[in-house]
Amino acid sequence: MGGVFRRPCATIVFLALALASTTPIAAHAGVNDGVREEMRPGEPGYQELALAFARVAKGDYEGALKYAQRARSLAPDYEMPVRLLADILNKLGRIGEAVDVINDFVASHKHSMALIAQRGHLRKRLMDVAGAEADLRSARDSGALTQEQAAAVNVALFDLAMSAAYKDFNGSRLNEAIENARAARKLDEKAEAPVRLIADAFSRQGKAQAALDELNRYVSQNKPSGRLLAQRGYLRRAMKDLKGAEADFDAALAAPDIEPSETLPLRNALAEATQAEQDSIVQAELAQVYAAIAKRDYARAVKAARVLRAKYPNAEAPLFALMTALSKSRQAEAAVKEADAFIKDNTPSSTLLAQRGYSRRATGDLPGAIADFRAALARPDIEPAQAKRLKLALAEAERANERGGSPVGGVVQATPLQQALNSGYDALKVGRLDEAVRAAREAHDLDPEAEEPILLLLTALLREGRKAEALAEANRYLASFPQSPGVLAQRGFMRRQAKDVSGAAADFEQALKFDLPADQKLNVTRALDEARYTLVAEKAFKALAARDWVSALRYGRAAEAFPRADEAVFRVTIAALAGLGHTEEALRASNALIARGKATGQAYAQRAYLRKTLGDGAGALADFVQALGRGGLPAAQRVAVELEIATARASAYETQGDVARARDELVTFAQTHPGYAAGWSTLGQFYARQKEYAAALEAFETSLAVERSGEVLLNAGYASVYVDRSKESQFFREALDRWSSDPSLSARPPRDRDVIRTQIVESDASVRTNVVFNSIADRPKRWGGHQLQPSFETVIRFDGRFLPYIFGLEGLIGGFWSQDQTRFTESYSRLGLRLRPFDGINFSVSAEWQHYFTRNAPFNQLALSWGYGYGGFAYSSATSAGAAGAIEPTDLSYPHETTWQPLTSFATYGTYRAGERRYLQNAVGLLGYSYWDAGSRVVLGAAAMGMATHDSADTRRFAFGAGPALVARTWLGGDFYRAFDGILTAQIGYLFPFGESRRQGGLNATIGVSF
Repeated sequence: MGGVFRRPCATIVFLALALASTTPIAAHAGVNDGVREEMRPGEPGYQELALAFARVAKGDYEGALKYAQRARSLAPDYEMPVRLLADILNKLGRIGEAVDVINDFVASHKHSMALIAQRGHLRKRLMDVAGAEADLRSARDSGALTQEQAAAVNVALFDLAMSAAYKDFNGSRLNEAIENARAARKLDEKAEAPVRLIADAFSRQGKAQAALDELNRYVSQNKPSGRLLAQRGYLRRAMKDLKGAEADFDAALAAPDIEPSETLPLRNALAEATQAEQDSIVQAELAQVYAAIAKRDYARAVKAARVLRAKYPNAEAPLFALMTALSKSRQAEAAVKEADAFIKDNTPSSTLLAQRGYSRRATGDLPGAIADFRAALARPDIEPAQAKRLKLALAEAERANERGGSPVGGVVQATPLQQALNSGYDALKVGRLDEAVRAAREAHDLDPEAEEPILLLLTALLREGRKAEALAEANRYLASFPQSPGVLAQRGFMRRQAKDVSGAAADFEQALKFDLPADQKLNVTRALDEARYTLVAEKAFKALAARDWVSALRYGRAAEAFPRADEAVFRVTIAALAGLGHTEEALRASNALIARGKATGQAYAQRAYLRKTLGDGAGALADFVQALGRGGLPAAQRVAVELEIATARASAYETQGDVARARDELVTFAQTHPGYAAGWSTLGQFYARQKEYAAALEAFETSLAVERSGEVLLNAGYASVYVDRSKESQFFREALDRWSSDPSLSARPPRDRDVIRTQIVESDASVRTNVVFNSIADRPKRWGGHQLQPSFETVIRFDGRFLPYIFGLEGLIGGFWSQDQTRFTESYSRLGLRLRPFDGINFSVSAEWQHYFTRNAPFNQLALSWGYGYGGFAYSSATSAGAAGAIEPTDLSYPHETTWQPLTSFATYGTYRAGERRYLQNAVGLLGYSYWDAGSRVVLGAAAMGMATHDSADTRRFAFGAGPALVARTWLGGDFYRAFDGILTAQIGYLFPFGESRRQGGLNATIGVSF
């Protein structure tokens, strides 16, 4: 959240960090011996490559393409232009060309495995499964990839395995689907998708227990999603574990990943499971009745049914059992009487009316049967198959009644097929599913070509939860009779429920080629439209999750064309536009979405982020508030939106100068959500802006305790500068350890990492030493002649590592010796304190006790000094290590890139010796040009040098000199964490003196070492 807090003295350098950006492919080059990956600054193609990266960062891929192609032509033997060119072509949707570019390079150059991994990702997008898998496995197994690259390869291999598994599953190659899903699970043990697919495959094979075992193993080791719990609930319900199913449905409804559109089916399933558990008690008692009927012990069946009829007087199921037992024992009239008694006190269902109609028909009461059949057909709860059967029975009864047939013998008897179907429908209506399945199979055996028996069988199996068996029956029937529209439609609905959307769409399309009843045709047409929409929408969501903005935009707009398109699809299109850098167009699309009405909180939150990106803070805040008010936000997004609101309000208070209210706003949020790392990080940045560094560090550390983040580690490191420099080094070192794996750091260019390494050098410099050797030659003896001046100084900072933290304070100890041609010698030791009161300004004041070594009378005196420096080079011309220490070279002048740049530097150092009552002042200036070489870490420069001195004890107090000079600096040592261990500076210049004194003339040479 927000920008990284930095020290003011580092502002100029860190502007480069904010402007630099590379693609992940280019930013994560692995170490590959012998591979020429990147050009050095100044080499052909380097500038074009940098310009290409800059265009990519702005989203200008067409502009980036031109520069990348130019860099490729100028540096044909280097790999980095190839990677970037392929990446740009990929972003432009020209994936085939991207693969060709890599193939050309691989065929003629030694290449890194990172390039092979990149080709594997591209081949995956081209659906070249075999090529993609070969490249990705080869790259992963080489061991040459970075941690982040290897993780990305594993994700891609996981996707390939799952795609193969889904393809096998949709093609009913269930064993192959299970094998591929298990391979995917080995790549990601915590992934749910393979487990759910394996369970579905086992269910289709009729191995319900194996499917349940698979789900149970996953749940015991991981936190399941609501969808997985729902899947297990349906499976448990099918296996008659009603209590387990009820618990799973209840837990699924409470899960955050269940969409609002999924809650109604789950609530219905929960209600059905609860009701089924209650009905199971009744069914267990009814089973005794039907067992007696099966044994043809009708007397016992009637007796047991009457007991249940009395026990459950308002339930139809016991009445159906009693009527069945009476009918089987040829007591049709008694069955009619029982039905009459029930209907007198209760509202009958269509099934009961139909059952009484059949019983009346059996007694020869055709008018009564006709009346019951007509009444049943008029009921809204009648099912289509039952209505079809009743219409046939009604027509038969009406024909028989018109002929005036005998009461019993004149009735047209139902065929064995019709009797089996009637029995099956009756059993289905009252919940005797096993009997319904038996009757349906009997009817199917009587007429294997008939569609109605197989439809009845599928309905019964599905109600029992035997989905895999039902699908297998449909497959077997359609293999022999592929032109059955009803079964095709039914299989389509089954496939849709099993998440096989493409298979469902194929079945719906095939069913609509044949004649279907008008109402069923309408349902299938709607289902086909829904399936087609789902397929396109899923592609859009997958592309968005993979940050494939071009594909997400294409599929998102295709999904928007469907009348049923929901808000989520429009949000995909908006996110894709924003990802491609078209923020204003994305905002227009977001405005249009919200203008449609009924926008969710997620839509308002999305527009808020767009407005924030475009600098519309007030509009963003209004949308964030609206998003919370609308509701429907996932838990994590809701907290993120609350933080945005708190941050916006705090920023407004801060702008108005009301720092206390701004602090309270952020503190309240952090305390309300103590487990949200971004809240503490935002609070830490606020404290840092207020220069409350101890509080800032505490907030950053709290954020890191919740979640380790590279960006927050950097924030904590910079805050530690003002609290404890040892912590600063620890935070920066951990950031370097996480550089390749942390998303907040991994996309940064290599320069950022080098800057952190120089910052670690500065943080580690609690104790540092300067050694300076100065000499003068070719100066008249009258003005001192040749002269030697060796000196040293060691400084220890009060920075929290060895001494308590006191801003800008350091202790010092040193020594100085000087002798000129006249044998004038000055030698003393130094012990004192120095203060650097202004952060970011190279200014210091010091007080030191000096002991002078003289032959006759050694003495001590207090010396008060001050120093100021600019540019980091002129210090080396100061006359001592004391001056060098007072005007320390800045570590931030490290050569991060090879370039030419002006050399402008100035330094001055003054001291007052209290014992001698003497004031001395030295000033040096350089003006010229310099060459910085990043590879060798060397700076060479030529400049005009000017020097001025003042000595209050000299009769000629002022001395001046000017002339040409050469300067050089190199950085020594270093390791993974530290950019260097020491700095060596050399300077030689010839000064032409002028003024009242000529002592600032001749050849002046200085060598300084800082470590």
